[in-house]
Amino acid sequence: MSTITTIIIPAFNQLEYCRQCVSSILAYTTAPYKLVLVDNGSTDGVGVYFDSVPGAVVVHAERNLGFAAGVNLGLAHREGHALLLNSDTIVSPGWLEGLIAPLDEDPGIGAVGPMSNYVSGVQLLPGLDFKHIDEIHAYAAQCAEAHAGQRLEVNRLVGFCLLIRDTVADAVGDLDGQYGIGNYEDDDYCMRVQRAGHRLVVARDAFVFHYGSRTFLAMGYVNEAWEGLLQENQRRFREKWQIAPDEKADAIQRSLELNRRAQRLIEGGDVKGALAALKEAMEMAPTLEQNYNDVGVIQWTLGRHEDALENFRRALRLNPGHEAARENYIGAAETLGTAEAAVAFVRALDAASNAVSGKET
Repeated sequence: MSTITTIIIPAFNQLEYCRQCVSSILAYTTAPYKLVLVDNGSTDGVGVYFDSVPGAVVVHAERNLGFAAGVNLGLAHREGHALLLNSDTIVSPGWLEGLIAPLDEDPGIGAVGPMSNYVSGVQLLPGLDFKHIDEIHAYAAQCAEAHAGQRLEVNRLVGFCLLIRDTVADAVGDLDGQYGIGNYEDDDYCMRVQRAGHRLVVARDAFVFHYGSRTFLAMGYVNEAWEGLLQENQRRFREKWQIAPDEKADAIQRSLELNRRAQRLIEGGDVKGALAALKEAMEMAPTLEQNYNDVGVIQWTLGRHEDALENFRRALRLNPGHEAARENYIGAAETLGTAEAAVAFVRALDAASNAVSGKET
């Protein structure tokens, strides 16, 4: 773990969140690191605060350039690995070591992300509610112990906390600034990392707390404004990567695109829109297990626990190896007092799967 990691935090206003984030880094980061703080044209004192942080490299922009351009200003000062971090996060003891570990284990891994309480896709741990910062750190420690060494290979990592290997950052370069204020620049970067021949993994033993979308909300990107931002950046993403229009794409591809859209809507607080997108995704590809798992996650947060449990169960029927659905199903069943039946169901699925594949049970 001798390679230094450059932690890059772009921020536009939201001073109190910035204080919490930086304070946690200074208190709980023991692996070698360089801190680069990018003031993206803030007007509430963030720039002054950044200048006061000991040992930090501070970059000031005259106006809000957006997430990608802000990160790129920080990347100009990178040494070693690059870690992109949202300013509304809180890190815990051992966080950076947990993210670096997969890079040390496997040279084929190009980028790593943690689990979180507020994130889209498989990185989400649903239903978490922390009353005090000590609870965040206690949960992070519990996560590290319970899932030590567990990795999950994915096709997409969310940029709220994204560690990029030094050689990959060298080869892939800056984030694409065409996405403006934000959204899809992380999808774009993940696409580039994979096309360069590297893999993406989630470190399931690493947890980073995320308040979520604080800058977007403060800027007024809610409801129609958020939807408009998503649509425009989705269009840019699809045009860049020559993804076929809906009428020419196959059902699985269209369903995956709707799922991706739903995750973005969740990040923007539009739960109703996300559920509608996932319903359409299910209709488009009824056998795609990810959609059922993601609907279950939303239902659980809405208190529709029995519905959520059933959708986690459906996802597992379709794909017994879907780790997020398995974890969500077992966790939900434990909460509802039906853990014994859930474990029996999962074991039966595993036995059937092993029988088909010829493995011994």
